[in-house]
Amino acid sequence: MNDMKEKAMGAVKAFLERKGYEIVDEAWQGPEGIGGIDLVAVDEDGTLVFVDATVRIGTDGFPEAHRARGLREALAATWLSGNGDDYADTPVRFDEVAMMVVKENRALLRHHVNCFGEMEPLS
Repeated sequence: MNDMKEKAMGAVKAFLERKGYEIVDEAWQGPEGIGGIDLVAVDEDGTLVFVDATVRIGTDGFPEAHRARGLREALAATWLSGNGDDYADTPVRFDEVAMMVVKENRALLRHHVNCFGEMEPLS
């Protein structure tokens, strides 16, 4: 099961790279007990993106996000305090990627861009 989740996380990373994201950090761990960040990337527009990726094995639906907004913002601030010199005056965004693995080589993926932002009205 762990091997499958590792493959799924690799697929999430590859998906983002195909969309033009540059992965700058992965599986980053914060101070003991606070948690970590799955992926940190820069998108095509130069926005720094903190990605929370969740994986579910089976057909019971997409996994729910497992980290609250406050925790994710605290993790991002901690990451920036140690790694942010190259990202001064860079916009920051939070994305969620959920993957449902239905077979060994088949999965559905949902990418929620700017998951803490407001939706822009359709024109």
